[in-house]
Amino acid sequence: MQKRKSSVLRTRRLSGKVLTFMLGAEDDTLREFAEDSKTGRAGKTLVKEGSLRITLVALKKGTALPSHQVTGPISIQTIHGCLRLTTDKGDVDVPAGTLIALGPGVAHTAKAHDDCSILITFAMP
Repeated sequence: MQKRKSSVLRTRRLSGKVLTFMLGAEDDTLREFAEDSKTGRAGKTLVKEGSLRITLVALKKGTALPSHQVTGPISIQTIHGCLRLTTDKGDVDVPAGTLIALGPGVAHTAKAHDDCSILITFAMP
């Protein structure tokens, strides 16, 4: 198997007033990387500007992200598949096309019900 260059995984800094992303193509590529990954996941920071981060993450079915939290608010939009998000308030399924927002400091875990991809937006402190 030939190794792929990770130029696809480069972070893009805002270089003008507008950046456009073909999420379908980005998603397809990341899901291929996740399929080949030992961890079952792959991610790409699409935008890193000041404190703003927008990241696309692909997860293979059954892949779990351990408990974590972000200082500020965070939004998670499922692009493909279904994700189960768990907080201290319980479980929430986040199917494709759904957006969920968490307040500052909310600890959460996530598990892919099936192959999925999510778009995460948050601000670094």
